[in-house]
Amino acid sequence: MSLPHRVDLATAVERHTADGQTVYLGNFGAQLFCVGHELIRRRRGLHAVVPSGGILLDQLIGAGTLAAATFAHCWSPVGPAPAWNFRRAYQRDGVHGDTVTWHEMSLGAINAALTAAAWRVPFMPVPAVAATSYLTEGLGQGRYGRATSDFGEATVVAALRPDVAFLHADVADPWGNALVRAPLADSAVAAQAAGDVVLVVEESVSAARLRELGGGNLPGALVSTVVVEPGAVRPDGAAGRYDRDLAAYLHYAEAAASPESFARWLHREVLQ
Repeated sequence: MSLPHRVDLATAVERHTADGQTVYLGNFGAQLFCVGHELIRRRRGLHAVVPSGGILLDQLIGAGTLAAATFAHCWSPVGPAPAWNFRRAYQRDGVHGDTVTWHEMSLGAINAALTAAAWRVPFMPVPAVAATSYLTEGLGQGRYGRATSDFGEATVVAALRPDVAFLHADVADPWGNALVRAPLADSAVAAQAAGDVVLVVEESVSAARLRELGGGNLPGALVSTVVVEPGAVRPDGAAGRYDRDLAAYLHYAEAAASPESFARWLHREVLQ
């Protein structure tokens, strides 16, 4: 097995993404702000798959980076402040808006869609969404359907295959074998579903050290490229590394309250 490429973050985003692609930004509970900000600087017309859609998704929306978003939620963890850009866009356009195509799905349904792609099948049954607004109000925007077989009918979700998945891990060895701290959630299935996998890690370690830590839970055979980026999810927190920066979240909530103040924040914090 050949070693994955080791490059810096800007090079990884440049090599592995293009305008209009479907990009998975994981993991659930660990927002990759460093990757999102590179995408804001470089790309447009993306379909972002962001199961844990906090203020990173909000920033991508406000920056005009997205043509579509698949997400389980979009919220600010320092309420009562909302995710302001998401609120403005959704209230302006509604579920069938022209600016961004919204695919709001449960985390379970997103995992099922990724699993279908990983298994190379066109869909996966998701019976738990019956009679919910995902179906009754069309929140999935074409992601759900019905399948009939010799064994009965079922609600299904279409396979979701990202062009590239950016995944966060705590450590990785030279072969790309990685330890993803809790919550593991959708990381492994996203890696199997995507065309390419870019692993963004807090620290590079030896294979022996990885074994001392209990071994990896994401195999390097799935990984195309490794980026070592300490603090990759800041101002979010990383299990066992650093806490969420609540002051930064509060500052962002204030800055994003109007389009004008968000534009100033974006220029100052991301684009400069």
